[in-house]
Amino acid sequence: MDMKPPTPDTSRQPGAMSARARVLWAKSDYDAPENWMPLYQHMADSAAVASQLWDEFLPSAVKLIVTESMDGDDARAKRLAVFLASGHDAGKASPAFACQVDGLRSTIADSGLPFHVSVDRNRSKLPHSAAGKLIQERWLVETRGFHPTRADMYAAIALGHHGSFTPPAPVYADGSAELLGSGTLWEATQNELMEYVATLAGLTDDDFDELRSLRLTQPAAIVIVGLTVMADWIASNTYYFPLTTAPRDVGAAAEAMNRLRLPAPWRTEDLADAEIFADHLRLDAPRPLQTTLVALARTLESPELLILEAPTGDGKTKAALGASEILAARFGLGGVMFALPTQATSDGILGPVLDWLDAANGSGTTSLVLAHGKAEFNDEYQDIVEMSRVYDNNDADGQVIAHSFLTGRAKLTTMSDFVVGTIDQLLLGALRSKHVALRHLGLAGKVVIIDECHAADAYMRVYLCRMLTWLAAYGVPVIAMSATLTPSIRAELLTAYNDGLGRYDDLAADEVIVYPRITRTSDNGSEIIAVPASSRTAVLTIGELPGEADTVASAAAEAASTGANVAVVCNAVNRAQSVYRAVRSLVPDGVDVVLLHSRFLAPDRAAREQRLRERLGPDTVRDPATRPVLVVATQVIEQSLDIDFDVMFSDIAPIDLLLQRAGRLHRHDWKHGDRPAQHQTATLTLTGFTREDVGPPVLDSGCTAVYGTASLLRAIATIDEHFQTSDVITSPDDVAVLVTRAYETITAPSGWEDAWATATTADEEARVKQQNKAEDFLLDPPTSKSLTGWSERQAADPTTSERGAAQVRDTEDTIEVVVVQRVGRTVVIPTWAADSPGAQVENSTVVDDDVARAAAMNTLRLPGFLGRQGIGDRLIDELEQNGVDCWQNSRWLRGALPLVLDTNGDAEHVDFLFHYDTELGLVLTPLEKS
Repeated sequence: MDMKPPTPDTSRQPGAMSARARVLWAKSDYDAPENWMPLYQHMADSAAVASQLWDEFLPSAVKLIVTESMDGDDARAKRLAVFLASGHDAGKASPAFACQVDGLRSTIADSGLPFHVSVDRNRSKLPHSAAGKLIQERWLVETRGFHPTRADMYAAIALGHHGSFTPPAPVYADGSAELLGSGTLWEATQNELMEYVATLAGLTDDDFDELRSLRLTQPAAIVIVGLTVMADWIASNTYYFPLTTAPRDVGAAAEAMNRLRLPAPWRTEDLADAEIFADHLRLDAPRPLQTTLVALARTLESPELLILEAPTGDGKTKAALGASEILAARFGLGGVMFALPTQATSDGILGPVLDWLDAANGSGTTSLVLAHGKAEFNDEYQDIVEMSRVYDNNDADGQVIAHSFLTGRAKLTTMSDFVVGTIDQLLLGALRSKHVALRHLGLAGKVVIIDECHAADAYMRVYLCRMLTWLAAYGVPVIAMSATLTPSIRAELLTAYNDGLGRYDDLAADEVIVYPRITRTSDNGSEIIAVPASSRTAVLTIGELPGEADTVASAAAEAASTGANVAVVCNAVNRAQSVYRAVRSLVPDGVDVVLLHSRFLAPDRAAREQRLRERLGPDTVRDPATRPVLVVATQVIEQSLDIDFDVMFSDIAPIDLLLQRAGRLHRHDWKHGDRPAQHQTATLTLTGFTREDVGPPVLDSGCTAVYGTASLLRAIATIDEHFQTSDVITSPDDVAVLVTRAYETITAPSGWEDAWATATTADEEARVKQQNKAEDFLLDPPTSKSLTGWSERQAADPTTSERGAAQVRDTEDTIEVVVVQRVGRTVVIPTWAADSPGAQVENSTVVDDDVARAAAMNTLRLPGFLGRQGIGDRLIDELEQNGVDCWQNSRWLRGALPLVLDTNGDAEHVDFLFHYDTELGLVLTPLEKS
């Protein structure tokens, strides 16, 4: 195997390089054009940075992806990566680029390099990234004997270093001299620079002889693109690499990288189970799921997809964290991505991940990012040691940090060692978008954990499945978790991962339903590992309660009067508000009533969730003297809160979601002895539908608006069928059976056939529509082709456009507002706000930074129907009329839409009265039209 080449030195003299090559420029100060940097210097800087990133930043698993394309020669793999990163800006050695700065252009022309008279008019037709591809391609073919298709495979890296792989127009590929300089002294100068970058990278004639026959796979090429972009961004930062026309001092690049001080990849040892469970996860008695998964991780011969299905509360999260340590150690991975359905669930898991890292990290310094749109308002995340822009001491060793370079650009979201965030951050890797290669580079070196994977609908699963295919191609192990999955969705995920490994085995349907279970991909398609059931068994009875909000409220209040902690789960905010109003007038004074839904201001919702954790969380000691709690909530209660209820009322929902909600019933076993005598058995009472003497149930319109009709009829029919032979539902024994029956095999009961058929057709049409819509900007799966043209038709940039980020979710366009109040002539933070109430946010120039942050926390996402075309445009226009000019000078408030309420909490927009109530949240009332 070749010896490892030394790190390129940015002070390397250009030697016998011609004067023409030395006067070509790469960077110029817009305000002071006399300050500039030669192209050869930027090439040397890029080579040095890429070399150090390869040695010290990339996990070994990521480098292995490139090495495997080089027939296992890791030294040659590094030399190739440094060569391509160093030469990414070869296109700047072209008339189309060099003509842009008058003074520098004159110097270049005086050196003998010609500029055609049409260059200024047409220069934009040949971006320097496209020119770089053509220059590298020609040089490889004409001077190094490469076949054009192989040359294209390598030169596509330069094409994509600005995030797009759109190929240059054929006229330039055919040798047009005007913009590229073909057939002139430009071509000889370009050849000089290509030889120079080959020397910088240490590539030899033997290397090129081998490269002519080696195929760079798409995953390997994407890794090099990501490395190139990072090297370019760092080498282009004038703080670390100032503009200079003189060669840099020896070691300048190493000193710059030392000041930037990117953390090395996380390294973990293959520890014994006892140490992982007791010391890292703080588990004295790990559950069967946890021991089974960790044991499986030790036996895998290669990375695979592992799907965990077990009841809520069985320890899936700690099982996945423990297994990730083993997988990272065995396969050379440098971190973990933990993807969750919502911002709330992401915030909820951050603490447990930090606790685990505190024990598992040892003395190393690791980087972490909380990846969602409101992370800056998460105090726990903000308390993490933040790297300053220049970091040159050792005080952070052994800590978890949020590195400023890695967290300062959304396009680098996945590059931190540990990423905790919404599943969108994973799915965006399957969206055709600018610089998607950076997202792939970050993911390629991690264990990926996907929690609550059942929450991905048909639209999102298109992106999830494509991402699984890519992760498999990179050799990334994936752990997907759910209380239970339908067989068809499970098969979708398994097939997608196997596709990335070139496996095309048909997945046979399970002959026997196994639960709890771990399903893993394998050479045979998949294997099922039965997990011994834990000692935790839940028994659930189900009842029904037809009627409107008043009826539900009355029954809930009666249950609370017995001392029970009660949950009422509604499918719509309006219904939850109606039930809450009714409950307030019915419950005795000794009951606390809490309303929770998505239309509270973010701090108000967070405070309510914290209050529930304190009253109903896993560590809460139940005191008979404590007032019972009656919680009226929407679906937000399903995922983000580990709380325990004695009794639950729930609107009808799909069967898996009903079981998920029921997982909050009698959740904490040790509390059973303190429950009221009437509620020793968990009871779920279903609402939101009415039985008819003949035909199917009549479903509440709000329920069908959220979930459609088919899944609700299937849930009711499945429950009816089950209770023909049993009085209770037992978890885990009945869970998978019920879900499989409801989604896969249940047929219409007698008299339901017509409604069933209509609903099923509508559901299938909606599913197909979702899938087709998702494919508009879906990234292609890995192929053997060059990256030229890859992800060419791109979606809106998800790092700058909320609409772009929303493309991985099939949601209505929603409008987010910052709620403020007008008191007299002044706009202030709402007087009820927890932070800086009444503080003025309408100053003449700029709002104080702390006040602006406090104001920006009071965000509210309006109902989806208000974002629809027509009404949404009107609403935005009206909100913008209340815009506060000085907000544009604030990093917190720039671009925000203010919802300005009066002192009563009211505002009128688009024929609605908007009223914010500290008890009810946002209430919308249609205005009577005159």
